[in-house]
Order: sequence, then C-alpha cells, then structure tokens
Amino acid sequence: MPRFLQPALPCRRAVNEATLRARRKLVALAEALDLRVDAGSPAARLLKLPPAAQDATAQDDALSPLELKPSEAKPLPALLASQAGGAVSVAQVNEVLAAGIQDITNAMVESFQLNDVLRMILETMFRALGFRRMVFCLREARTDQLTGRFGLGEGSEAVVRAMKVPLNVPGDLFTAVCLRGADTLINDATEPRISARLPRWYVERVNAPSFLLLPLQMKGQPFALIYADQAVPGGIVVDDKAPGLLRTLRNQAVMAFRQAG
Repeated sequence: MPRFLQPALPCRRAVNEATLRARRKLVALAEALDLRVDAGSPAARLLKLPPAAQDATAQDDALSPLELKPSEAKPLPALLASQAGGAVSVAQVNEVLAAGIQDITNAMVESFQLNDVLRMILETMFRALGFRRMVFCLREARTDQLTGRFGLGEGSEAVVRAMKVPLNVPGDLFTAVCLRGADTLINDATEPRISARLPRWYVERVNAPSFLLLPLQMKGQPFALIYADQAVPGGIVVDDKAPGLLRTLRNQAVMAFRQAG
C-alpha cells in the first residue's frame, strides 16, 4: 500500500465512530418522542444500532428506570419525616422549593456572585427535602473529572474530598448518569445491580444507601453535578411535583454559569 494512503485508516475509524455517536443520539431521540416507523423500512434500519453498539449501551440503558421523572414519582404520605427538622407536609416541601426558585430568579436579575447562587440552590434543596448531606461538583479540565467543591450537612467535608467522578470510565454509574444528563434517584444502593456499578471511591469513602444525582450539562457535555444522599434505603421520597421543581433549580444553576461566563 502506498504510504500516502496509510493515514486513511484512522480517518475512517474516526468517521465510523462519529457516525455511530450520531445514530445513538438519533435512536435516543426517537425513543423520547415515541416515534413509530414501519418494520423493514429505511428509517427502521437506521434506528437499529449494530449489535456491538447495542451491547456497549445495554448497561447505560439499564439506568433508564432510575431516572427521576415527574410522571413516575411515588406519592408522598401526608407527612414526610424530614432529616432536617422533623415532620413536614408535602405542601411545605414544594412550597420551600418554589420559594427558593423565586428567590434565585430575583437574585439573578441583577449582578450576582456565582458561588452565592449555587449555595442558594443547594440550600433550597437541602431545607426542602431534608437531605443528610449535599455536594456540588465541578469539572476539572486537567483531569477531565468532576470534583467536589463545597457541601452541606453532616460530614459533607469528607464527601467533598471524596467526590471524583471521571468522565471517561465506561460502566461507572456516576459517569454514565452524568454523560446521559439524566436526573437519577437511587433508592437502594445495596441492590446487586446497583452496587455492582458503584465506583470503588464511592463504596470506600461515601457509601450512602440512597442518593440523588442531578447532572449539569452545556451543549450536551457534563460540566457539574449536584449530589444528595440519605442515611437509609428509600430515605429520599418525592411526589409528582418535586422532580420538576428540582429540575428547575438544576437548570437555574446552568443559567448562572452561562451568565457568569
């Protein structure tokens, strides 16, 4: 083979990988829109990934049932035992979240400090749902991982130091959630299918039995993560309104970065 043709192989590989990524996004979009196409049609063939690609994404697809969606949230009892301050009503939980959203909106109308807004967002979630501890993580460009920056609650300082979520380790639950950009609630981290995908650093240094992950993305790329946990399995309970309010708070954090940047 002539020497000038040899570089074509890496180029072809790059094109194939880019095409596969585009097809994965197309398949995900079709599923989200619940699109139906005729079997055997060109569109159906396009929406069917190659066998190797299907195997590679099977683990991440298993996370779909864990995504926090308003339509699938469990109903709360009339009173919720809050770790932060005894029993609170369902209405109080959502009122605190809604009030926090309004306060943050008002703060962002004028000039603001990014760190102040981020703390307001975490404090709103912390007060409303009575988490044991929360941590805000931000991408570190040098290592391409999300690292803990500040936290709230019991023992949060140790969790801040422990949080190091690599964005290039396949099979890691934290990495997969951040790359998907899907708000995810783990009710029982001791279940074998969940514990098998927990990273070693988490098991050895944090190991909460229930936790919530709210990833932040810009242009489809993860750049931050809000982490919250509880001390018992099933300790994080939300009604059908809370996920939407939490998502709004998470989106306010993204907006704060855009305006500050």
